[in-house]
Amino acid sequence: ASEDDSGAPRGVGDAGDASAATEGSATVDVNASATDVFAYLTDLDRLPGLSPENVRCEFLDGSTKVAVGATFRGHNKARDYEWHADCVVTEFDPAKAFAYSVPPKFKHATVWRYDITPTGDATCTVTESFDAPLLELPEIYPGKIEGRRDNLEQACRTTMNNLRAAFE
Repeated sequence: ASEDDSGAPRGVGDAGDASAATEGSATVDVNASATDVFAYLTDLDRLPGLSPENVRCEFLDGSTKVAVGATFRGHNKARDYEWHADCVVTEFDPAKAFAYSVPPKFKHATVWRYDITPTGDATCTVTESFDAPLLELPEIYPGKIEGRRDNLEQACRTTMNNLRAAFE
């Protein structure tokens, strides 16, 4: 993924790709250090301000900070539909990568991840991506929402635009 000529984030999904039905991403350049961006993305009080669906997060099961194994609940809203999703942090590599699985310990969990690549002392490239195998399993996910993969990828674009704006 890369930015298009307008600087807007672009996803990597390709209709001919076998994973296109379950994966998506968006990438932006951010005028901030990888360390500062990582701190922002792993701050559960600020993270919801970037997302078009997530409205707040709270730690669960005694977790008090983001680290591998920490659990948290995301409270989400899309139009009139509200839901929550429990998550477990699966990767925490300061200034490089942050990932979590939704829901924890579920065979077909969605994995959300943020990869950060420094491009200078105070600049970096950030990619938000998801792998949501549940989208192709109607026997498990009977409420399959038409176009949900595309909606999730658009949400990645919005989140990445908001991240870039947070550092402008």
